[in-house]
Amino acid sequence: MNRCEYKVPGGKLICAKVAIDNNKITFLQFTGDFFLLPETDIEDLENSLIGASADPDKLKEKVVNFLNNRKTVIAGAKPEDFAYVLTEALK
Repeated sequence: MNRCEYKVPGGKLICAKVAIDNNKITFLQFTGDFFLLPETDIEDLENSLIGASADPDKLKEKVVNFLNNRKTVIAGAKPEDFAYVLTEALK
């Protein structure tokens, strides 16, 4: 299981735990002191990425598009911050 913690400058802490098998995400969990509305979007994002390729560029695009398309309100962070912590956890 890979992990990464990222403190958004002037913002919130975002942590990602990710497991990979055969270059596919098999487990993903975001935690931290961030707030987003609706709250269910974080779980929906995690579930949408299970089975996805562990390619960092594709994941960044998927995370950002998911949160932007849902119009998720995030306090103290941006969609790119979630993509960053996930891709860093993959390293």
